[in-house]
Amino acid sequence: MNLPFEYNYDYSKCMVMKLDMAVPDLKNEGKSEVRLTFEQALEYIKKIDNITQNITKIYYLVGWQYLGHDDKYPDFFEVNEALKRKEDKTALESFEWFSNEAKKYHSIISVHINFNDAYDNAPSFDDFVKANALIRKRNGEIDALERYNGKKCYKTCLKTYWESGLFKRQIDRFIDTFPFIAKTGTIHVDNFQCYKNYAPFISIKEMQEARRKMIEYVKSRGIDITSEFTYKEGNELPNKPFLGLPRDHFKHNHMDTLGYIPMSWWIYRMTDSELINTPTDIYCGGEFREKWKNDVFYGNMHGEDIVVKTNQNWLSDYIHRFATYQVPYHFLNTLKRLEIKSEKGHKYCEFSNNIVSYSKSRKITKDGKIIKDNDNLFLPFIHEKSTYIAYSKDGDCRDWDIFENGKTQAEIYKISENGNEYIRTLPIKNNKLHLNIGENKAYLVKLK
Repeated sequence: MNLPFEYNYDYSKCMVMKLDMAVPDLKNEGKSEVRLTFEQALEYIKKIDNITQNITKIYYLVGWQYLGHDDKYPDFFEVNEALKRKEDKTALESFEWFSNEAKKYHSIISVHINFNDAYDNAPSFDDFVKANALIRKRNGEIDALERYNGKKCYKTCLKTYWESGLFKRQIDRFIDTFPFIAKTGTIHVDNFQCYKNYAPFISIKEMQEARRKMIEYVKSRGIDITSEFTYKEGNELPNKPFLGLPRDHFKHNHMDTLGYIPMSWWIYRMTDSELINTPTDIYCGGEFREKWKNDVFYGNMHGEDIVVKTNQNWLSDYIHRFATYQVPYHFLNTLKRLEIKSEKGHKYCEFSNNIVSYSKSRKITKDGKIIKDNDNLFLPFIHEKSTYIAYSKDGDCRDWDIFENGKTQAEIYKISENGNEYIRTLPIKNNKLHLNIGENKAYLVKLK
């Protein structure tokens, strides 16, 4: 597959998450409702690093700017002051401190931003109006397609946004303001889909061409763009369809940003053929088809819905999601996808090395033998040789097959937020390991 450029990371082997930092406080105008400060986020990152065995993690901060999530786009030049540390003069200092501290825990801190949305309280809003860089109705008025935080949300016209020079100006200023973010080599761009412009008429195809040029420019500055969706817009797609916004693009359209965007959160727009023929190091994703119970690939855990101060069970929820979703995702990404099949309405995928992943019962087998059975699993941990993750949600006791030859012992470590705790060494007999796993317990197993 010919690609326009190389990515800075192999996203199929990284752990990618979001952290929900803040939103505008709708009850107190001009205030921010803080979900996590930089200091609080770092405490979670330390614990997560222990749970995830020091693998590379990329965190995109949601609501890091201005008063929080979806505030003052298309601008992204000020750090939310409500997130700062007491000992720092500015929130920018706190953000840079957070970014540097997180590196100690194998964590890359970047941002969640938006190139599509525009609010009239943004400092640059008038510049976009004057440049005709906002989507317009047929009568020439700028068109607010959505509404967030109690404010009208207009959409940028990607073609004029690019051709006017506004986009380069915004990106250059962003990099100059936040060089430590630019050095991470990755940002997450929320909903980056194309809309039609009606005055003057600009087609979806023209918008897509502009989007690719925008991505190319960001990449020329050394930064990958990950995004929200698999983009498959067509000219038949109206800006405001009868049943809501055009989130569900038509599957028969081609993947417009393949080779430009290495990872998206939502992959359900891909066809079976695309899922089979697209290498995961070229394009991978977070959530596939779990919402329809037809997911056989797993994905990156969202994270921001778990790591919140109000979630008293965040630790058990996190370990569960990491073990049952992230670990199988990384494992399956090391294999070649051969064919997706269906049996009585349930999907399953055949992989290389005699691996089969079933949507029914969330089962994975090797050589016909179970290595994952719903929320019970004994799966290779691809980041360390001869190492496995064992987990059970409700508790499980069984013999697991060992497919590596010559292994006679297994060192068992309990996984926790404080680090791995050595439990015992168990014998491997006849290529089987007997494990008694407690309720919602995860273990790191090293074969010797």
